[in-house]
Amino acid sequence: MSSTSLKLITGFLFLGYSACALAYETETDIVEAKLEASKTLKVSNYRSSEKDGSTLYIKNTNFRFVDNIGFYIPDLVIRATPNDSTKPLVFDDPTSFSLTPLKGSVVLDSGKLEALLNKKVFAFKGATLRHIKVKTATNVLTLSGEMIRKGLWVPFVLIGDIKLQDGHILNFKPWKVITDGQDATMVLKAANVAIDELLTVDAPGAKLIGSTVVLDTLKLFPPPVLNLNISKAAMEDRGLVLSFDNSGAETDSATLTDSNSYILIKGGDVKFMKTVPTNARVQVMSTASGADLDFCLYDYRDQLSAGYLKLKEDGAVLAYLKN
Repeated sequence: MSSTSLKLITGFLFLGYSACALAYETETDIVEAKLEASKTLKVSNYRSSEKDGSTLYIKNTNFRFVDNIGFYIPDLVIRATPNDSTKPLVFDDPTSFSLTPLKGSVVLDSGKLEALLNKKVFAFKGATLRHIKVKTATNVLTLSGEMIRKGLWVPFVLIGDIKLQDGHILNFKPWKVITDGQDATMVLKAANVAIDELLTVDAPGAKLIGSTVVLDTLKLFPPPVLNLNISKAAMEDRGLVLSFDNSGAETDSATLTDSNSYILIKGGDVKFMKTVPTNARVQVMSTASGADLDFCLYDYRDQLSAGYLKLKEDGAVLAYLKN
């Protein structure tokens, strides 16, 4: 073989190798890029619904945050939104998300109002009120208990009604004041003395200004944050009824199974314990047939551990919690 032919063959082999190497490097870069893209796509499609939060449809449910602090919910649509939009709604961490009632109503009966006032609002060292009792009737709220006055605990009774202000403020203006068993209403009125000269109320979400007890519902409840825009507040025999009529209430309220008491969760990613349903369709009910669901957010793990789950063929989850 001539020297010229050998050089030509060597040149062709070199060019072929270089072309293959270039193609390998180029295709490797492309493959790596595609792999990364596929990973991102997989995360996007299978681990995230790409929705910021979930819609909860709640019916005939005793919804408690902790102890007896919470509401009875006849019918309510509520939006649950994680603080971090890149993460799922984590029920195990109430500080990580907020709740925004959209349409419906909630009821705080006497027991729930007492729990809220005694175990949350005035549950701190130096509180000026204690042992609070509540009675409700149509257009009438009665608060009784003990107040600190000149170093002594003195019984009191305040009777009045609630008025809504700015969508989240509840103003309680008593028309009757009883202290230490004596009706002080006329004396205070005759002397032009406001109730705050007799009684001090200063707690997170509750202040006595003049003769009006001002309750800020945005600050009264334990986590999660409640974004309350109340359309109507009324005292009834059954308790304090808060109604909501806000925009944004979705209409996909069809239940996953027949029930008259439930929390129906639709959309978004929801983390229950170690499970994360994406594009969630979860219906929470009581294990007791025919009973209203009694759901406690801070203790739901114990309730779920004592209950059971059913998985439907379409991927929906039916969760039965022990009341």
